[in-house]
Amino acid sequence: MGGRFMGWWRFSRRRRGRWASRRSGQITARIAELGPWFGEGPRPEFRAALRDELMRRFAEQAAARASRPAAPAPAGAPPVRRRPVLVRMLPSLVFSALLVLMFSTGVRTYHSVPGEPLYPLKRMAECTVLSFAHDDDERAQREMTVARQRAAETASLVRRTPARDSQRLIGETLDDMEVTTRAALTHVARKGSAASTEVRRFAREQRNVVEPLLPKLDRENQARARKYLIYIETFTSSGP
Repeated sequence: MGGRFMGWWRFSRRRRGRWASRRSGQITARIAELGPWFGEGPRPEFRAALRDELMRRFAEQAAARASRPAAPAPAGAPPVRRRPVLVRMLPSLVFSALLVLMFSTGVRTYHSVPGEPLYPLKRMAECTVLSFAHDDDERAQREMTVARQRAAETASLVRRTPARDSQRLIGETLDDMEVTTRAALTHVARKGSAASTEVRRFAREQRNVVEPLLPKLDRENQARARKYLIYIETFTSSGP
């Protein structure tokens, strides 16, 4: 009984093996027949029709979104407020105000006289300009410009209403003017052109500014002014 069962089991096993092998061969042959269809992919006309259909649907959806009204803001959400025009222009206004302030400060500094708050800035700027001179000629020109400034400041101080320390400021300005003038003319003399046209014009301009101030000065400042006029007179006496 056991031998008959084992013989039947072996026969059934061999039969199933032959059936599986035959079925596998059939499937393989069928796949081989369909292989070219899978390898080539969709035909060109199918791809073109599919692309046109997708583009058409995309255009329809875009048009629908454009015509759809905007969704209302959710309840309870704060409304979006645009900043006022003044707030949006505030940076430009601040920048313009700073430019105006800087320009006006520069003008006031240039025209300031001794005793005013901005006058130290003016003197610092003059020192910086003098330090940038490349040679003796350029430095002499810049020192003449500074001496002209001191003469103009002296005249401005004299024209003002007399103050308690006005004569002191005038004396200090006259001293600075003389020091700067001597430095300028010393640099010119080193080049051997002490009687040049530029120097004579400078000396005459200084004399025309300082000499009319003598009657309005006190005794000490008159002595300073006369000493200065005597010094520059030697540069105005010769030449045209």
